[in-house]
Amino acid sequence: MSVDGGQSLTAQRLTVPGDFSSAAFWMVAAAAQPGSRVEIEDVGLNPSRTSLIDVLRRFGARVHVQSTAGGAGEPRGTIVVEGDRIGRLDIAEHEVPGLIDELPAIAALAGHGAEVSVRGAAELRVKETDRIAALVAGLRGLGIPADERPDGFVAGAAGRATAGAGEADARGDHRMAMAFAIAALAGPSPSRIIGADSVVISYPGFFETLGRLVV
Repeated sequence: MSVDGGQSLTAQRLTVPGDFSSAAFWMVAAAAQPGSRVEIEDVGLNPSRTSLIDVLRRFGARVHVQSTAGGAGEPRGTIVVEGDRIGRLDIAEHEVPGLIDELPAIAALAGHGAEVSVRGAAELRVKETDRIAALVAGLRGLGIPADERPDGFVAGAAGRATAGAGEADARGDHRMAMAFAIAALAGPSPSRIIGADSVVISYPGFFETLGRLVV
């Protein structure tokens, strides 16, 4: 790809759609709990970023997408996710490039009676932290069975909600903090997330939004 020099820029007024990777945590939270429903408005729907939609449908959730007019060069719209059933979810290596930022959210399903298996995601080890090690340690801290693989992890037990009162260390990683919060929703009593303030990196209002959604 090349870009010609000597061009003039023109000021424009643009609105930026909501970040799909941030919306992913609410999508997973709804999919994890049969009978729940969440509607997310004005979220970016770039096809290169939305692989999670098909994954959650495969998992058993009902996912409806309504596109609206694009802006700032990006398609956008409303996503509605309704939880239906819980089971096993396998993420294969060829799916990982389109899900790399959503894998921590997907792991949270393990706290709600799903068994989640991920392969081909060694890249997770070189993110803000070693996300494979951090996920497995944090899920275990919440009472969820989990094991590392060199290139992924397996967590949860199909058909049995396993999250309980416990403690998980986000290790300064915003996506770990959000994933553990969604996993802990299944627990019968409060859990503690060390370093939860790391959510300020990408989603400063995460816990306020969580508080409004949970009834």
